[in-house]
Amino acid sequence: MPLAAVMRGTEIVTVADVAAVLALPVVTSQVTTDAAVSGVVDSAAGPWTVTELVHVRWESARAGGPFPDLTLLLADVLRTRPAAVVVSPSRPVNAPPAAVELAERANVAVLWDRDGSADVAGAVRRLCAPQQPDVAVPDLGEFAARVLAVADDLAAILELLGTALGARCSVRALRGAASDDVIRVDSRTALEVDRATPLGDQERRLIDVVRPVLSIHTKNADAGGDDRVVEATRSLKLILGDDLAEREQAVRRSRRLSLFSDKSVVFLAVEPFNVPMDMGGLAQLRDDIAPVATRFDPNAITLVKSGLAVVVIGASVDLESFQRALSRAVKAPVAVGVGAEVDEPRGYPSSFRQAQRAVAVGRSIGAINRLTRYRDLGVLALLYQLPEHARRSFVAETLGSITGADSESLEQRRVLRMLRATDCNVTESARRLFIHPNTLRSKISRIESVTGPILSDPERRLTVFVALAAFSLDSRTDS
Repeated sequence: MPLAAVMRGTEIVTVADVAAVLALPVVTSQVTTDAAVSGVVDSAAGPWTVTELVHVRWESARAGGPFPDLTLLLADVLRTRPAAVVVSPSRPVNAPPAAVELAERANVAVLWDRDGSADVAGAVRRLCAPQQPDVAVPDLGEFAARVLAVADDLAAILELLGTALGARCSVRALRGAASDDVIRVDSRTALEVDRATPLGDQERRLIDVVRPVLSIHTKNADAGGDDRVVEATRSLKLILGDDLAEREQAVRRSRRLSLFSDKSVVFLAVEPFNVPMDMGGLAQLRDDIAPVATRFDPNAITLVKSGLAVVVIGASVDLESFQRALSRAVKAPVAVGVGAEVDEPRGYPSSFRQAQRAVAVGRSIGAINRLTRYRDLGVLALLYQLPEHARRSFVAETLGSITGADSESLEQRRVLRMLRATDCNVTESARRLFIHPNTLRSKISRIESVTGPILSDPERRLTVFVALAAFSLDSRTDS
């Protein structure tokens, strides 16, 4: 049994336990399933430890389109040797033998969620949660008196309720129907109760005592903030518009009324990924994003502009954490573009345009539920501005048959991407691809018969890698 065993009470939670609870097959028959599991991490979120299970969502770039190469996705995950991997394809398919073989060589178990319907995070959280100690439920009258004593302090009310329930309690925007751990407060607000065991009748009565007080707090907060948000949103739309006179008036008005924070902000453009969405859908997307944004930055503004959900948020916010919270709050897959940091309203249009360009490139290269930062686009930002027909012509002339959709072409592009990532270090590329260096040299020779010399000719190598980047913008076959 592994030394890093994780205890739940007196039990060790293993990969086999997770597979049994989720009723998922372990497709790596050569790997044991006694590794300890302490939690679960989405592969897009990272990082993870050797006792955590990694959940990989295997999705095609467009509905019904081909899947990306799973061995590429797994190679990055397996490098850090997690406890196990759960793969959830976006449509029912069997595990590719090459991916299974790769995992077995890395000695990491793979659980196959063929239908993509398993609640992986919930199951692992329930398995690994420590046993809840018995909590003595206080008398209703006594509890009501305590609530009234701190009625003007929302944080104190939530702490009091959490102590009584043996849970962590928070207030958030109401989205969808209520459930066992999400209790409706009013038409816009819900109380979220995070604990491992279900609530009993007496505990729900405690919540009924608190609910009216919570409703008053949320209404007071809305009354104070709505006017500023409405005015700031209206001014922001004018600042981002094309009418320069209206833009200048809106900038001056925003300064006079102090509508925007005086701290630096960044613009985020959020676009549904291959999901048709009308204005009503975009408005719902905005409403889903807004409470997440204000949780990270109370001054954040969320609006719909140019067919995108746009978020203006403080530059000091941890955007990776924000993106993970966003992925949990928004059901549809999204692409997220990030503009440059700006510190005054006249710079807002520039950051917004950068975010627009970044989200468009992210969508093109298949960056699902991940941040695409404009500053990291490099040559892609330049290539995206070229006409598509010019990019396609350049790619065809440079890569030739390597742009095909057959398995050999897919493998050749995979080799080229790895060579680009390692600066053409053959030994390191072979190690990351889990193949012998001589095998890789043979593959490179076949590629060079199409492209010309890439290892010995720096200029040709640059041309080939630029063509590979251009190919990723216009093709979804292996994005």
